[in-house]
Amino acid sequence: MKFVRIIWILLISSTLVNCASRSQVGAVLGGASATVTCVELGISNPYLSATCGIIGAFAGAELMYNDDYDLHNATFVDHLNNGPQGSSYTNWYNAKTNSSGIIHTTRSYMKGPIKCKDYSATLDVSNQWPVLGYGSAPTRGVVHGVACQLPDGRWFEYE
Repeated sequence: MKFVRIIWILLISSTLVNCASRSQVGAVLGGASATVTCVELGISNPYLSATCGIIGAFAGAELMYNDDYDLHNATFVDHLNNGPQGSSYTNWYNAKTNSSGIIHTTRSYMKGPIKCKDYSATLDVSNQWPVLGYGSAPTRGVVHGVACQLPDGRWFEYE
């Protein structure tokens, strides 16, 4: 039981760290989840428990790194960079997770030397990451905004 408390403390503290990337958090959560699951299943051999943790860490890092939010953001930036000046759409779909998104830019214009685009983005993501048996609800929604491009090529949300 003490081991489970230590794992929970690690899980909670890993979510409080802002500088960690999602793949690092995924590795910690995956490793901890797999280790706790193996221990609760009665595996008492420390080598097997460590193997569970390592496999879980790799699986968690992969799930959190290659998730649908990254796919949506990459498609969104690609559309902002390469889409036409007027109204245009780009869709994406992940057949493995049944998640999808639509990016719609409505107009492009200049604010001084900065290029801006009005957009709406529709996101329908089914989260596939259960932590210790608890999954999260699907994310669905539409956002509207203005994205502007800095001279170095980065896009930011204009308010």
